Order: sequence, then structure tokens, then C-alpha cells
Amino acid sequence: MSDLQEQVKDVLDKLVGSGVERGIQVAAYIDGVQVVDAVAGVADARTGPSSDTRDGVLRYAIGNGAMATVVHQ
Repeated sequence: MSDLQEQVKDVLDKLVGSGVERGIQVAAYIDGVQVVDAVAGVADARTGPSSDTRDGVLRYAIGNGAMATVVHQ
């Protein structure tokens, strides 16, 4: 695990541990290369499964830009 990945994971764990977030996911790319892919917390507060990188959070977030473009057109 890279130093940057560890730093981001530590911040996410602190946010979830403090109660500020229930579940959070971060992915970062530089020049098309993924440099961070970190998750913490739960994907669903009712059922409690852990978040992981296969959750729909990232796919949903990617769609935001496309939807905004469609709405503005």
C-alpha cells in the first residue's frame, strides 16, 4: 500500500470513527492512473455490510457529471 493510500485510509477511518461519516469512499487518479482507492464504514446503516470498492457509490458519483450535462442541455 502506498503512503498516499495509507494517509487517505487513516483520514477515512478517523471520519467514520468520530461519527462524522457512516460510510465513505475515495478514488483519485493522476494522468489516468489510479493512485488512491480507499473505503471505510458501512454501505448501508440498516443492514450494516462493510463498504468496499465494488459499491455503487463511485459509479453513482461518476454519473453526476453526465446527468448535469443532460439537465443543462
